[in-house]
Amino acid sequence: MASTTTMLSSYNGNFPSNSHHYARSLSSGGGQQQPPKLPKRVGPAIGLATSAFLFLGKGKSILSALKLTKFASFGSLFLSIGTYSMFFGLPYAAGMVGLILVHETGHALVMKHLRIPFSPMVFVPFVGAAVAMKEAPKNVYQEALVAFGGPVLGSLGAGAVCISAHATDSQLCFALADFGFMINLFNMMPLGMLDGGRITSAISPYAGLVGLGMGGGMIYCDVISNSIFYLVMMAGGYQTFTKLYNPRAHDATLPRNYYNISNMQKLGVTGGYFGVIGALLLAMEVNAQYKKSPETLQREREYGLR
Repeated sequence: MASTTTMLSSYNGNFPSNSHHYARSLSSGGGQQQPPKLPKRVGPAIGLATSAFLFLGKGKSILSALKLTKFASFGSLFLSIGTYSMFFGLPYAAGMVGLILVHETGHALVMKHLRIPFSPMVFVPFVGAAVAMKEAPKNVYQEALVAFGGPVLGSLGAGAVCISAHATDSQLCFALADFGFMINLFNMMPLGMLDGGRITSAISPYAGLVGLGMGGGMIYCDVISNSIFYLVMMAGGYQTFTKLYNPRAHDATLPRNYYNISNMQKLGVTGGYFGVIGALLLAMEVNAQYKKSPETLQREREYGLR
């Protein structure tokens, strides 16, 4: 059983986006608050939870356990909102989870269109969310389409929040739009279980090596550092290794001729992949011009400009 997953490891690390630095300040209406930081004890707990989420995959995973109750989706959604609100405030936390919901809905809609049965959506605090496919797609092209669904709809959702920010002059919405663009961009990395890893599998079996190089560079340069991302790298490394050096084991559970797709399909996937990345980079750049720093917002409040 495969799953599409929205990963939040970039947000909990040192990804070059400071929207979370003043999330609580925006949620509470201002004040001189320091950027919220996760307690040190949270890290190991996140690592253990993520280890189970990533490595106990397939039929006996956490997803399978949680889907036993019909209210698992709503319960895990509200659990995520409650957990995030302790660090970022309720408005920002609700916006975060809402954008993750839009992203995962994109995956689910494509699965429904392709008639791929899937399990209920499950949210995991500080990991993200996932929709598990009960059956493998017919080929890697279908897998790429399912993977595209999340970033495409998620980016549109973040764009709608950005438009709302302009319409209402809301810095909270600008910060949420930044989060939405960033998290969808991160998930386009050509690495393992991330959406980008699934998409680029249709382009080249060597794409995973590029993702591992990118991830390794980010770790080395201290751009991002946390246990979740390390586990993503480990899982991505394992998948890439088996795909290149032990293809029989990798392909054993997949339909026959899974990777045999036309050149036009590969071209379409390639164009779509770089098109989404380019659009997200442009959107982040434009949004950054309107998103104000905590210091600027504080000065505006002090002088009665807001």
